[in-house]
Amino acid sequence: MATIITVHGTFAHIGGVPSDSASAGMDAQWWQCASATEKDLERLVEGVDGPVKFERFIWSGDNSELARREAGSRLLKLMLQLEAEGESYCVVGHSHGGSVISNALTEAAVRKKQLDGLKRWITVGTPFVSLRRENLLFLRLTLIQKAMFVASLMLLLMFGAYVIGEMVSGGFNFDRQNALLRFGTYAVLMSLPFLLFWGVFKFLDMRKLYFYRPKTLAWAGKNFAPRWLGLWHKDDEALSGLSSISGIKLEIFHRDFAVPFFSLLAVFLLPVIYFSMLASPRLMVDIAEFMRDDFYSIPQYEKQEAQVIASRQNVRQLRRSLRQARRDRDNVETGGNLVQRFDADKKVEQLKKMLDGAREKMHEENPNLLPVERALRFKRRFLEKDGKPCEGGTLCGGGRDFALNSKLLFHIVTDEAASLVVDDDLWKGRFGLLARLILPVILVPIVFGVIAVILVLLVNAIAGFVSRQLSVVLDRLTWLELKRSALGNDTETEVALTASPTPAWIKQAPPPLPAELGQQITGYSNGIAIHSLEKFRNAIGELAFSDGRQKDSQHDVYSYLTWRELIHSSYFEVPQFRWLLAEAIASTGAFKRSADFDDSDAVREAASWLSDVDTSDTEARGVA
Repeated sequence: MATIITVHGTFAHIGGVPSDSASAGMDAQWWQCASATEKDLERLVEGVDGPVKFERFIWSGDNSELARREAGSRLLKLMLQLEAEGESYCVVGHSHGGSVISNALTEAAVRKKQLDGLKRWITVGTPFVSLRRENLLFLRLTLIQKAMFVASLMLLLMFGAYVIGEMVSGGFNFDRQNALLRFGTYAVLMSLPFLLFWGVFKFLDMRKLYFYRPKTLAWAGKNFAPRWLGLWHKDDEALSGLSSISGIKLEIFHRDFAVPFFSLLAVFLLPVIYFSMLASPRLMVDIAEFMRDDFYSIPQYEKQEAQVIASRQNVRQLRRSLRQARRDRDNVETGGNLVQRFDADKKVEQLKKMLDGAREKMHEENPNLLPVERALRFKRRFLEKDGKPCEGGTLCGGGRDFALNSKLLFHIVTDEAASLVVDDDLWKGRFGLLARLILPVILVPIVFGVIAVILVLLVNAIAGFVSRQLSVVLDRLTWLELKRSALGNDTETEVALTASPTPAWIKQAPPPLPAELGQQITGYSNGIAIHSLEKFRNAIGELAFSDGRQKDSQHDVYSYLTWRELIHSSYFEVPQFRWLLAEAIASTGAFKRSADFDDSDAVREAASWLSDVDTSDTEARGVA
């Protein structure tokens, strides 16, 4: 058994719900059960090993790129199901139904699915939309991802501001090896969140935009282009209109046109807030005074300052003496006698005991040593200059020293943010140093990320209101939205360019329908249009004199249209086109002409037309 899959186009369900059967009192459309197209195909085409079966693929029909891609994924599942059953099939899609088929085949190319059962795929009047992905990775991210991306830069940005401040103030000594090592270590650690986010988003971007990979497109072109037949009328309104839309500039507005712009600005609020804080003397002074009085409680610790400094200096002196004694012992072990070695060992042990005793005494005399030292360290860094209190006992420079301001904010984010998570007793020793380095790298991006998302959502809500108020004044800026809407591009990471009768991954464009067949389709469409004109004129009159009392006037106008007034919607209404479609299917492997069709005038005419438009590879379709 062979199967024909039919895929309808955009707005095929207008006035009804998606269904493979016609609504009560309505004529069946070409893809629906018992339509004229289905009846002709059943009569004219057979499977090589039995009757033809029809699969009517139903999708939303929205003019939406995302909807077409979702439908393409579902269509591929159906095709793979037929592959698993060993069944041969042909797929026919009208309008953007052809785009759905193209998306399904592109996804199949990513998964390296040959689809050997696919004998031919036919698109009728399909305006394949050409898209271009944004050049920069940042522009290809969603709004929330942009916010997280910028938030990941905050730690590196603050470190950069801190470094610049240190360089301006002369705080960095690049002549010392330890200073360079410390600077390099900080630079690498502060870059980790940004590098991590960039790597993750790059991976997601490659998975999401797989249809831009050159290898994927080349694979699809090699395997599926030979089995494609593109049928289109040179005067098809959808094709001609959408292909020329790239040059159209119209003044039209959308009430939410400015929302993406303001939302994008919201992504950069964190850096703006940071630099605004740096440039606000009053705010920086208030922060310093809050840290001085409420966070560190420096006034209550100042009485212990002399004692803590003396104890710490004693410990440092003993530590230096111990290091010197160890060096002396090492020298004696290489060139001294036994007595000298014994004395050197004894001295080292004595100094170790003295150092341990001094440390214990320091902690006994100062049970709150770490908080006191942190408070005094903050005081020396930001409230004193050259060992003397700054004017007013507040932040040095009165909040006007940009370098000192950046050091203050960086100090709060790194030292104090980590202190909120780890107990003070754990700050001692190497673990404390490691925690001071690692915890900010983990905590700060998370906190800034949450803040960034909240800001984006808040600004999004405000922008919606502002946009609705300004849309009338700024509608001249929205002509780009017209092109985006007409081409159905509702993606956030791609730019719609134009439409053409050929998928982007197929190089050779098919010729239009032969003039003779094209004239028959045009004549049919013109006849319907003339018949509908009088009814449409009456509808306009009813609108003009309704005085707003008729609530569903738009629906009434649409009810006067059959949509066959357009060439784009008339292909399947012309018997001769259905002959061509039947011949295109019957000439592929697993299908054949029926007895009624074979050796008839209709098949000879259809075969002649097919030879004019068919540029595919017959061998690839399994035709001898």
